[in-house]
Amino acid sequence: MVYIGGKAMKKFHLTDEYVLMNFDSSEIDSKVSIINSWHFQNVLRQFYTRLQKEDHEILKQLGYPTTQELLGFYRLLITHNFDQASQIDPNLIKFRTKRRPLLHFTNMFYDHWRALNRFGMMRSSMAHPQSAKYPEMIAATEVFSENIIALYRTITETILGRPHTVYRKLPAGTNASLLYATYRLNLEEGYENLYRIPLITTVATQPPFIVYTKSNIREGVFEEIDHNPINYLSIDNTHYYIFPLLVGDLLAFCYIHRDLLHQGIGLTNLFEIASPDYCKNAKPDLIFLYGIREDEFDCKFHHDKENDVYIGFVSRAAKNDYFGYLKKMVLTLHNVAMINRGNLPVHGAMVRIDLNNNKRRNVVIIGDSGAGKSETLEALRVIGKDYIKSMEVVFDDMGVFSINNKVVSGSGTEIGAFVRLDDLDAGYAYEEFDRAIFMNPDQTNARLIMPLSSYEFISTKHPIHLVLYANNYEDKEGLRLFDNVDEALDVFKAGRRRAKGTTAEKGLVESYFANPFGPLQRKEQTEVLLENYFNLLDQRGVLLGELYTKLALPGFETSGPQRASEILLQYLLEQ
Repeated sequence: MVYIGGKAMKKFHLTDEYVLMNFDSSEIDSKVSIINSWHFQNVLRQFYTRLQKEDHEILKQLGYPTTQELLGFYRLLITHNFDQASQIDPNLIKFRTKRRPLLHFTNMFYDHWRALNRFGMMRSSMAHPQSAKYPEMIAATEVFSENIIALYRTITETILGRPHTVYRKLPAGTNASLLYATYRLNLEEGYENLYRIPLITTVATQPPFIVYTKSNIREGVFEEIDHNPINYLSIDNTHYYIFPLLVGDLLAFCYIHRDLLHQGIGLTNLFEIASPDYCKNAKPDLIFLYGIREDEFDCKFHHDKENDVYIGFVSRAAKNDYFGYLKKMVLTLHNVAMINRGNLPVHGAMVRIDLNNNKRRNVVIIGDSGAGKSETLEALRVIGKDYIKSMEVVFDDMGVFSINNKVVSGSGTEIGAFVRLDDLDAGYAYEEFDRAIFMNPDQTNARLIMPLSSYEFISTKHPIHLVLYANNYEDKEGLRLFDNVDEALDVFKAGRRRAKGTTAEKGLVESYFANPFGPLQRKEQTEVLLENYFNLLDQRGVLLGELYTKLALPGFETSGPQRASEILLQYLLEQ
């Protein structure tokens, strides 16, 4: 048994949606140990109960056996042929004429297991290099997967009475395995209930990683509160895991409740994980608790000025089981911190484009969710392949403008992207199949999270050459440059767009500076920064304009961004 903060970590934790397995103490070293474990029995009982509630026909075909009878028969099938197994115990002779329904039940049971989010956990130590431990985690993951597959094949082939003719090595072990180490937060008075929560040091995923969540849209904005509720929260330190992330220049500790661990895995495709050595003596700039019990602090955040820490809270409510709540709260905390430091958070996309004519252009497209910024740049990548040497993403959703030697530069916050499947080139998702994490792929607002750039690249300060606003709602074509900085500020501040179903908004809406994640909450501070930054951009000869993506107009979901990218490419080549 492994202990964290004085409490035992379970060997096996099963819910309707997921299973957590403690690889340090679970029986996973052979198919026999797996089928003889109470873990196997619990999953079988869970599946059987679900069929009972549905009054499923397969139970009638099997003659309504008990789970103990099914378990006993499965165990016999490991070492005996089908006829022998059905004769050993008089209670099991009923299965002798049930080959076909038993095979069908077994396949359904196998699919039930694989439909769960399956996570393997292994203990490490902050005192030792993770490189010494992760091979053990990888080996345990592979052994477990091989044994699950071997168990399934042995049982089904014994029922069939012959070998399979086609073998498929499906991902049947874990979806993801995680190394963790006990960690004491480097904050003193007021944060005691966050002490000794395990910190994730290494993550290994098994593609394809597909997650279905209870919600697939985000609604509302995050509200700043004037007090720190951290001591009011009920935190069980065996139910949370810390994902330590580098968000731009800041260190974020995301405390993820185990019921939402699948969302935490998504973070690892979006942000750089901070190393244990980096975290040992570091004080986090941002703290985010995702999955708290207390609804009164849902979607609230606070700046602890005494410790200079920004803290966010999102509850365990079903509506919050959507990656947007996780990603956007982290970025809101980051953006408020940036505003307080005199930097300007930007909701948009930025790419460094190297053209075949040896010119380099750093282009920023600003717009709120569904404005068409990412879709236009993806279309540019496709249609510009004969003219562009390379396109590297500085940021895909949220970046920061900073001033260095009177030059405005852009840098990123994320190494990945959280993008709508519907708005990507038809084949692009398949190209990223082995690396991407898919969220609700067959539903409205289906998303994937995929890595795009290195942390070193996105955190570099890149000088800016062109800043455009993504207009998704007007039936116009082309690229319009503003006559003066005041005209530009009017458009960028208004932040108009037609909602695309990525949030709960509908119709033509406005959002201050297209960024409800910090600038909206700190509007007075942001107003001063906007004036300063855009005037300096204008003085330095950076072009300011508007790009008509038409993404929200019916019939232009694909052709709108494609046409916008063609016009943008032509403009870049002519400069």
